[in-house]
Amino acid sequence: MLVGVVLLLILELFVAVLSQGFTANVTRLLNSLLSRSYDQRIRPDIGGPPTKVTCNMHIKSLGPVEENDETFFMDIYFRQSWYDRRLSFSFPGIDELSMSWLFLEKIWKPDTYFINGKKSHLHGITSPNKFIRIRNDGLMTYSMRLTVASQCKMYLRKFPLDSQKCSLIIGSYGYMTDDVHYVWDESGVTIEKGVEMAQYDIVNVTTEAAKTALRGIDVYSVIEVTFYMRRSIGYFMLQIYVPITLVVCSSWISFWITPSDSSGRTSLGVTTVLSITTLGFGGRSSLPKVSYATALDWYVIICFAFAFAVMIEYAIINFMDKIAEDIRRLLEEETKKKSELEASTKANADKSLVVDEELEEIDAESLEVHPKLKYNFLPHRWFSVPADLSTQSIRDDLPWTPVPPITPSSRRSPVQSWNRHALTVILKVWKNFNFLPQEKEGLSEKGFSQIDIVARRAFPLAFTITMTTYTLLYAYYITDMSDDDM
Repeated sequence: MLVGVVLLLILELFVAVLSQGFTANVTRLLNSLLSRSYDQRIRPDIGGPPTKVTCNMHIKSLGPVEENDETFFMDIYFRQSWYDRRLSFSFPGIDELSMSWLFLEKIWKPDTYFINGKKSHLHGITSPNKFIRIRNDGLMTYSMRLTVASQCKMYLRKFPLDSQKCSLIIGSYGYMTDDVHYVWDESGVTIEKGVEMAQYDIVNVTTEAAKTALRGIDVYSVIEVTFYMRRSIGYFMLQIYVPITLVVCSSWISFWITPSDSSGRTSLGVTTVLSITTLGFGGRSSLPKVSYATALDWYVIICFAFAFAVMIEYAIINFMDKIAEDIRRLLEEETKKKSELEASTKANADKSLVVDEELEEIDAESLEVHPKLKYNFLPHRWFSVPADLSTQSIRDDLPWTPVPPITPSSRRSPVQSWNRHALTVILKVWKNFNFLPQEKEGLSEKGFSQIDIVARRAFPLAFTITMTTYTLLYAYYITDMSDDDM
């Protein structure tokens, strides 16, 4: 028993001695690698071919995408690999050394940055999330965890039926193509399983290498990854499209309300217009602020126009009904005045006939009283010898009809300046078009304007055709990009 304990103590002491020796050897190895001959300010193989930096990326999360700022965010593991022969080593039992972020401050590393990045940062909790591995042949693998906010040029003419293409461009900040050359490795860009975005579906991810970027007269090597995303319209269907469509359909109830119920039809029309205004134009802080009309804007405008047209339809009914009533009244007044004028003319004609008969009798009596009166005739004219009129009746003794004074009511009607036949035709057409015959069966049709009855079919049909055209245009003809970019 005692012997076993002694042997165990000796074994632990031997392992501790070996461990201290191994640690010391590794320390000496690292010190030798970072000797005075190593200069971290100089890239590997300087004076020779450019240093080849191989990159890959693993995406932990994507989103959100902000249309107002044209920015998309993602959380990634970004890895870079290059060869630095000055750090190659040979140590028994060790093929690769994993070093912490402190070691990175003592070696050369590429000055990689995101060309179209905006607010990218390195995670630093609980320590800077980066490390480096050194392989015995000098292969350096540098990994870090980043949150990248990248600029994304967005085309929102089809919003929210749009698809976006967002790119992330990676390159060197100071080294040109003669010094550093970037390429993607075989894995390229990978996305962790289960990564989704609330507003977009990831359609495809492509990588492109062997690209160059020109800044002034300097040429830099860059690589690019492109994300193709299609917007999910479920939110907009539930929050905007379906409610607005139902409000427009509700406005058609007005066609089944009698025109005499002006308060009911007006309140319904105003309510639907205000509802569409609130749903479509209110709360737009989360929607993109662009100078052109998007697909959503056009949809709201179309629905607003249909709801407003319902109110215009009722206004037209009232206006035309008022015009018809005015024309009917004027025609009745004209007819009444014409009848009165004919009666008056006939009465005056009868009275004139009586006066003429009396005058003839008076002339006959005057001839009998003065038989010796002679008439001298001259060519082309005649005149009579003045007669003695003392025995004849004077004009004041004759019966006469007084002329009524002119009053405002007896002045000429403005209808007389119109074509009476045209007014009659207009009134007849309006009678036939505005109201159905009273003997029409069905109480639901009685008393309704013919315009309302036509609108019951015309408005839904026109709305269906318009929405079908809207869908076809934005699905097949209207593109996401502008003409210049295409």
